[in-house]
Amino acid sequence: MNKKQKLSFKPDGMTCSEQFNDINVECKSGYKLRPKIIKPQHVSIIGGGIASACAAYALTKQGIKVTLYCKDNALAQGASSNAIGALYPLLHQRADDISLFYQQAFWRAKALYTEISQQGFDFPHSWCGLIEVAYNESLVKRQKTFNELATWPTELIHKVGAEQASQIANVTLRNGGLFMPNAGWIAPQELVKQMVSAAKTTGKLTVNTNILVNKIEQLQPIDNQTQKDKAEKEPTHWRLITNNGNFDASVLVVCGGAEVIDLDFIKQLPFTSVQGQITSMKTNSVINPLSTVICHKGYLTPSSSTAQHPGIHCIGATFKKNNTSTIATKEDDEYNLKMLSSCLPDLAKDINWTEQDISASKARLRCMTPDHIPMVGAMPDVQKHIETYPHLAKDKNWKYNQAAPAVKNLYVMMGFGARGLCSAPLAADILTADLCGTPYPVSNEMLFNLSPNRFVIRDIIRRKV
Repeated sequence: MNKKQKLSFKPDGMTCSEQFNDINVECKSGYKLRPKIIKPQHVSIIGGGIASACAAYALTKQGIKVTLYCKDNALAQGASSNAIGALYPLLHQRADDISLFYQQAFWRAKALYTEISQQGFDFPHSWCGLIEVAYNESLVKRQKTFNELATWPTELIHKVGAEQASQIANVTLRNGGLFMPNAGWIAPQELVKQMVSAAKTTGKLTVNTNILVNKIEQLQPIDNQTQKDKAEKEPTHWRLITNNGNFDASVLVVCGGAEVIDLDFIKQLPFTSVQGQITSMKTNSVINPLSTVICHKGYLTPSSSTAQHPGIHCIGATFKKNNTSTIATKEDDEYNLKMLSSCLPDLAKDINWTEQDISASKARLRCMTPDHIPMVGAMPDVQKHIETYPHLAKDKNWKYNQAAPAVKNLYVMMGFGARGLCSAPLAADILTADLCGTPYPVSNEMLFNLSPNRFVIRDIIRRKV
């Protein structure tokens, strides 16, 4: 079958084009098809960070009413609450799936944040560039390979020597590295609040704080409503059981972080929680001139210009699996300082930071996926996947045209790890395409790389289910 031909199977008496977006896939890839629903009037979102803000902004621009449920007393109190966050793509030497996603996500994120700022919803940020310092021999070899392969355009990333790196950074660096001239830093908490403010100007967004969702329940739509009721209200498919009563939803999107991975349905997906602590350091005359973000094994940011965190640099971050504590520790501050000293000893010696220079510390949880790419799309019906695609366990190329079974009106946009600033805007565009039938902004292959059911299919192929 030619890839450009449309599939014509008829699930539930409907043609593919009636139930799914027209995407070019082979018959054997029926499980890559994404459910298409009638554009909803209202969407409920669980979460209060950068992912939720991007989703709310994108959906309200399409005229959809959105209610956002945030567990904290204010937005951006979780992983999005750091004083400074670096915005840059994850790039490998060759154009693999991860790199292709993150380079596209990076350009989309920068365009969106620029759009928000130009609308008058400004937030502290700087497109000052970022240097990945080649501080050891293996990184020098990696830098050389990057330069030789020239996989990526120079406006995205290119090699710089020690002298040029020092000029860019405005501090003395003993090593060169890879420079990303369009990267930079953002104050994520302020960004989230401004994006939500921008979405509110549509008159379509309601934000409810102090709402901790403990459980979600799937409901059967009520069929005995009058025609008038049906015209005014969409069927209820979900009930949110919270600390402050119950709330109903017609379409539910789970955008939360690590705190929601144990919710019903969501816990079937392979999300994990990883703790990270960032340390804020007081500036001094040596490091205050720093004019670009520096990445080593960790990272070092320029001095913040935010009103909440004036004159501080962020260093970090720790990476602790199987740790759900959000209490900052002295030991992790010491680790961040030692990491800087280990990777950039000359610069760290010149700065001469000690524990007395610590302004604040923050430990938060990151929601991770096994392949380091987020999930966005319909929540898969796992058991029906197993029942529908059994022959994949015998032959991964078995030709299936049955579309991927999904849980009705439940969507996931999670698993951003430490890179939500970069990847959330593009994920929100994909979610919007799922719900509104607008064109997808990525290739069909990338769509499946981001689909939540990719892990179910892989497990079937590997005979893990």
